[in-house]
Amino acid sequence: MIVHASRRVGKYEIVSKLGRGGMADVYLAHDTVLGFTLALKLIEHSEDADTVASISAERRGAVLQAHLAAIDPRVAKVYDCSDIDTYFCVAMEYIDGQDLAALMRHGPLEPEFAVDVAIAVAKTLENAHSLQVPIEGKEIHGVVHGDIKPKNIRIDARGEVRVLDFGIAKALSLSRRLTRNEFGSVPYASPERLDLGEVNFGSDLWSLAVMLYEMVTGMQPYQAENTERLERMIRSRIAPPPAPDPCPDVLRRILIKAMSPHPEVRYQTAREFAADLEAFRSGASVVAVKEDLDATRRTIRPRDDEANDETRRTTRPGVAADETRPSRPVPPAPMTFGKTKRRVSVYGRVMRTAGLLALAGFLYGAWVMTSDYLLYQHGQQLSREIEAEQLTDLDQIWARWTELSKGNSSSLLLHGPRKVVKQKFVAAADHVIDSYRNNESQLIYEKDWERARTMAAHALSVDPDDTVRGKLRIAEGHLARINGTSHRSAQELNGAVEKFNEAQQLLPKSPDPELGLARVYLYGLKDIDKGYEALQQAQHRGYPLGNREKSMLADGYRDRADRRWWDSRNVRGLPPEKDQIQMAADDYKRAEELYQGISPWGKALLNMARVRVSLESVNFRLHEIDSQQQPQ
Repeated sequence: MIVHASRRVGKYEIVSKLGRGGMADVYLAHDTVLGFTLALKLIEHSEDADTVASISAERRGAVLQAHLAAIDPRVAKVYDCSDIDTYFCVAMEYIDGQDLAALMRHGPLEPEFAVDVAIAVAKTLENAHSLQVPIEGKEIHGVVHGDIKPKNIRIDARGEVRVLDFGIAKALSLSRRLTRNEFGSVPYASPERLDLGEVNFGSDLWSLAVMLYEMVTGMQPYQAENTERLERMIRSRIAPPPAPDPCPDVLRRILIKAMSPHPEVRYQTAREFAADLEAFRSGASVVAVKEDLDATRRTIRPRDDEANDETRRTTRPGVAADETRPSRPVPPAPMTFGKTKRRVSVYGRVMRTAGLLALAGFLYGAWVMTSDYLLYQHGQQLSREIEAEQLTDLDQIWARWTELSKGNSSSLLLHGPRKVVKQKFVAAADHVIDSYRNNESQLIYEKDWERARTMAAHALSVDPDDTVRGKLRIAEGHLARINGTSHRSAQELNGAVEKFNEAQQLLPKSPDPELGLARVYLYGLKDIDKGYEALQQAQHRGYPLGNREKSMLADGYRDRADRRWWDSRNVRGLPPEKDQIQMAADDYKRAEELYQGISPWGKALLNMARVRVSLESVNFRLHEIDSQQQPQ
């Protein structure tokens, strides 16, 4: 369905298309009667069964959203829901701002900001999950969003969090056939949802946890080459890797709890989730941390005095411990004084306790040895499969390592496999970085840098060190550079500079950070002097400048010359004009020399022709100025 701009649907005048979700298109529209701008969702009527079911669900969803918006300011208001011309229409509040998906193109968000966003979303989910409203004669108890993801969370112009597209929720209410994968996105779907199509309060909380993980780390917890493999990974019930640094440890534990493979371990309500996040923000006690400590304490054997205390606590007051045991024939007690008899009785109890503790210690030691042996054996098996290239798929290697190292990531028994696994991930990241450095004719795309970032992050999680961290920063820097250049965002570009500068500190002998910096300065920030300096530093680190780098410098000089030549028009006829044009001429000449030196590589011939045309115009104007300044 396509509705062209300037077309009217009833009283609504279409301005532009905002996007598409499910079977609906959403437009920016103007209410010609009330005189304000709004978001207009349209579904074209059809007798197709899916369309009929979708419209019915959207109609119920609009009513639910209207009720929810009345109690929660983060939900978009619904102004109208009706059939107009050949469309089913929902007119909603238009929320100007930027969604989280766009914000995260800059890289990970600050943990504090990410947590604040998650708290706001959790409170909206709490309101939705507890909403009670009659719809079509049925009492609805709770509304599930069903599609929590960065694209549906917007930060409005005032900096407030807004939750979009509660229309998805209607599928759960009365139309069960639409609750599997027609709505929702696989990366944010819980294992139970992918297995059984269950869309419930728990699936909303899982989606929120995945989104929080992505906000804090800049990547999704599960990584795969295609949707089918991603779905298999999530359904495998293998816990995702703990969020890497710089995620705070307390927040990491919250995420581990929220994305546990076992639903009963996760937060059971949005209120519980929000409470732990608020406790983290305020520095108070966090349930997820307390549960970890309690679990640790339960695995530690009590000391001897604690065991004796326990024995004493289970003995009835006034009755000796021996009297609590079943009676059995005993030899007559020797005639002795009372003090000696008590000493013998105490000695017997001590010996029996010591024997039991010794047996318990032996069994515990045997269990530990067996567990350690199995861990070692499984680790060696993983190493052999990787080294023999029986296991080459990096996603499978990550899944195997995650399962193997759960709770044992730093164990000395896994030293060998840890080294092998880390090498595989580092090699995958190096392949992209080395290709950019050594093959000037090969294009490295955004998806390549995303893969390098994922592999470096995996390697850092397996065994942290500054070299791997530096490689991660290089990949992050190139992604920020690409996004910043395409969106003309100074913030993203400066973020790229920060990433590359950090990589410089971590990799002091590598030219790779300097090559990234040069590209940011020359094509993003348009600073030829800093770009030239970065390339000089790359040379000092052993990198010989090739055709690509000379072409970049030539482009930088040509770009600055164009700006100077254009700006000289603002001072035409004034004394500064000649100096400005002369500087433009000097830059054009530098660019011409560089293009000539690498011709016919790339677009050197075409760019050289452009420079010569501009240089002729500049020289002509300089001649005019000189003629005007000569005495008549």
